[in-house]
Amino acid sequence: MSKVRNLDLVYSYLQSTKTPSSLNEIWKSISKDIISQKKDEISVIADLYGDMVLDNRFALTTDNLWALSSNSSVENIKKQYDDFINTDHKHRYSDSDEELTIDDEMLLDEDYDSDFTQELDDFDEDFDDTDQTYIDDDEYNR
Repeated sequence: MSKVRNLDLVYSYLQSTKTPSSLNEIWKSISKDIISQKKDEISVIADLYGDMVLDNRFALTTDNLWALSSNSSVENIKKQYDDFINTDHKHRYSDSDEELTIDDEMLLDEDYDSDFTQELDDFDEDFDDTDQTYIDDDEYNR
């Protein structure tokens, strides 16, 4: 119940100032009226911040200031963001992308085969069981 009350204090403060405010400014204004069981001020501020993030009445601006979501400047930012996302999504995917498909299994098989062959080619020494020593392949194959 106290969380709703504290958020209502924030809402009233932002509504009265009509301008975005930092969390510190909000806290200074409402701290004397905050209801909390916690004695640690930092914990109370952290809880308030978390509650504000989750409450859709509040929006964090690009300047790290808190405003009411119904504020016209916040609505303009939302619209610009939505327009950007919709435009970016249209340009990112096109019909030609679907035509360019590769058989992944075939590609993986080719990679595995070439890696295995390369490992064999890079292996320069063999173990000779008769005298328990390593010998160079080039010397052995002469």
